[in-house]
Amino acid sequence: MSTNELAGFLREQCRQRGLSLRGLSIKSGLSPGTVHSILKRKYQPTLFSLNRLADFLGVRREYLWQLAGLLDDEDYDAETTFSDSKLKSNFTRVDRLPKTARNLIIGLFGAGILSLLWLILMRIPPGYG
Repeated sequence: MSTNELAGFLREQCRQRGLSLRGLSIKSGLSPGTVHSILKRKYQPTLFSLNRLADFLGVRREYLWQLAGLLDDEDYDAETTFSDSKLKSNFTRVDRLPKTARNLIIGLFGAGILSLLWLILMRIPPGYG
């Protein structure tokens, strides 16, 4: 997958919803410049940007990650779920956090601070939420 596929998907979603690209940026909470850069493939979008777009569009975050080339699983589609139980459990735990904490973790993950993310996830009690 590539950012080219992501750009096509986003353009199609805008067309189906009667949204301009500026409208997409406003409704997803991203700057118009960020959406423009994603669509023009000027840079690899961050997980934060992809997650904001996925949440607004109502698609699985992982699906946009795949379209952006961040997941290698060729069989992945919008209905696929993680098969690794520990990974799935950790994503579920992050989703249960308050919005501020969740956004912090997503921002750290998008910035490439994977080891810090892993440490944070390991300290969240299993029954949290």
